[in-house]
Amino acid sequence: MRLLRLPFLRKKDATKAAAAAAAELESEDEEQKYKPIEWPLMKRVALDLWPYRWKYALGLTLGVVMLVLEMQGPRFMQQVIDRVTAFSGGGVRVTPERAGWDVVWIVVYWAAAVGGALVLQRFVILIMTGAGEQVQFDLRRRLFAHLQRLSMSYYDKTKLGRIISRCTSDVNSLREINVWGVWQVVAIVQQVAIAAAMLVWTDWRIFLSVAWLAPVLYAAHHVYRKKVAHMWQVQREGFTRVSTNLAENITGMRVVMAFNRQEPNLSKFNALQVANTENNVATAHVNGLYQPLLSLIQFVGRVIILTFGAYLLVRGQWADQDKGIGAVVAAYLYWDWFMNPILNFGNFSNQLMMAMAGAERVFALLDTQPDVQDAADATPLPRIVGGVTFEGVTFGYDPARPVLHDVSFEARAGQMVALVGHTGSGKSSIISLIARFYQPQAGRVLVDGHDVRHVTGESLHRQMGLVLQVNYLFTGTVMENIRYARPEATDAEVVGAAQDIGSYDAIMSLADGFQTEVGERGASMSLGQRQLICFTRAFLADPRIFMLDEATSAVDTGTEMMVQRSLERLLAGRTTFVVAHRLSTILRADQILVVDQGRIIERGTHRELVELGGRYAHLYEQFAQHGVAE
Repeated sequence: MRLLRLPFLRKKDATKAAAAAAAELESEDEEQKYKPIEWPLMKRVALDLWPYRWKYALGLTLGVVMLVLEMQGPRFMQQVIDRVTAFSGGGVRVTPERAGWDVVWIVVYWAAAVGGALVLQRFVILIMTGAGEQVQFDLRRRLFAHLQRLSMSYYDKTKLGRIISRCTSDVNSLREINVWGVWQVVAIVQQVAIAAAMLVWTDWRIFLSVAWLAPVLYAAHHVYRKKVAHMWQVQREGFTRVSTNLAENITGMRVVMAFNRQEPNLSKFNALQVANTENNVATAHVNGLYQPLLSLIQFVGRVIILTFGAYLLVRGQWADQDKGIGAVVAAYLYWDWFMNPILNFGNFSNQLMMAMAGAERVFALLDTQPDVQDAADATPLPRIVGGVTFEGVTFGYDPARPVLHDVSFEARAGQMVALVGHTGSGKSSIISLIARFYQPQAGRVLVDGHDVRHVTGESLHRQMGLVLQVNYLFTGTVMENIRYARPEATDAEVVGAAQDIGSYDAIMSLADGFQTEVGERGASMSLGQRQLICFTRAFLADPRIFMLDEATSAVDTGTEMMVQRSLERLLAGRTTFVVAHRLSTILRADQILVVDQGRIIERGTHRELVELGGRYAHLYEQFAQHGVAE
């Protein structure tokens, strides 16, 4: 692919960056398979419009009447010219008064038709826009709802930029089709048909003189449509790659700056921009041939009508010579009415191709099935006490490469279970399976004897709480973020939860207390403050099973001591799984599971495992020396 000579990217650097970007993106198979735009895809788009069919039908009906009124213009003009020539030229003679009143009444009727068309145009705009925006609203709602149902595995393997692109640019590409697409198709067909009929009515000989251009128009559009359909799909993919790279770099800007990756990242971004620009330019090359060709055909038709019409006038080929000039003018104008929608269809076709490319990607997302979803026989999980059992669980994010191998253990209700092991040993995977973010390829995960495969996810998650090392805060106040776990909770309950966990004083020390804005993703909060808010949010949910995945590793010692004092009372009667980096947390555990390469190699209490002198005893020495695990 020839690289454009952009001033901000040297050709050598661009070539390397483009090659690296291409190598990375070649693995994304679902984005590489471009398929032709076919009727089933268009039918599916039409099904989204079906619930609002009566609105569309009303808008189309008014639009048809509006167009009929607008297209009377050439006929009125013909009549005016015919009346003037009837008075001033040879043939049938009329009095000046009669000719004048005829022209006046023609203008009055013409003005009435234009006025009616303008009034109808307002209602057509309101009705069609309203229906189209409702379709857009429904589509965005379906996309967002579907994204809420997808499994964590989807988000593990899909870049944020791609998801955002589906919900923004791809959906927006459908707007013009949903709002005006149906009307444009109807208007184009009607306008072409009426213009052709009026040409025949005006003079069938003039109609035949330009009729041979219709097959030329059809052939040009057929070739253009086949060529540009694939190009629009490529163009949409190129834009998505740029958006994905942009979102990824903005999200990870701290890491980018910390490792001084600005220049390499800029080179990669520019390479993607080059590819995207070349895609746009390639599409423009095709449009640059198609649109001038249509204009050339329109010009040829005009020349034929004027030349042939003049020939008929000079040879006296009209039975009524007084009406010949008006007929030529009307035919000329109706030819423009015939060609203008075809010229505009070139632009509409671009919008259609872009919309279909976006629709293909949106529907592909909607067709993505969650890897984890409620079974057909799933029943609500009753109130639990918190017993958790793993029976021969084998699991891998890629089924061909398991990260857990035949894991079995039992955690009794109310126990604190610490998961200990080196990074990548499988500790967080165990937490994810308990939360049913994923499902094992073999074995069972039981909660109070209920296989989590056969209970509804909503009833399971309602009785669980999860706090991560890096927790997410939503834009809003501290109060709103804590209440996220229980939207129905009162302010007093939120404050009570903060007092119980020991975060009340820390929250009240903020600028506006519970009404302090946390900023985007909690940017205005320190790590310790974010963790305290997340602890409070989790405890407000009053779960029966707590999972703390390295939850205190980012909290300073003073803050952790404050939280630990509350944990002893608040965790009473609740089952807790802790992936711990703190020695104090491990010592309090009722059961310690030592995980190594996806297998539980040791289990027991702290004293039992130290006396055993195995892997845990070695790790404990590291804990004692450094205060943290690996």
